[in-house]
Amino acid sequence: MREGDLEQALILGERALEGDRQSVPSLIMTSRELAAEMRRRYAAEPAAQDYLGRLHSLAQEKPGFMPR
Repeated sequence: MREGDLEQALILGERALEGDRQSVPSLIMTSRELAAEMRRRYAAEPAAQDYLGRLHSLAQEKPGFMPR
């Protein structure tokens, strides 16, 4: 993501959200970072909007997962 590869960032972000969590605090921190970059760099991209929507849904289900 830091090099600007939206597709790769989305793949890694989706993988992180799947399955059992070994380190929830690490997942939260990374998800927040990725969401901030998605909003900053790719706010108009449909794939980024879908990913951010998924994070928003997770935040609704699990308060504290993402900042408001």
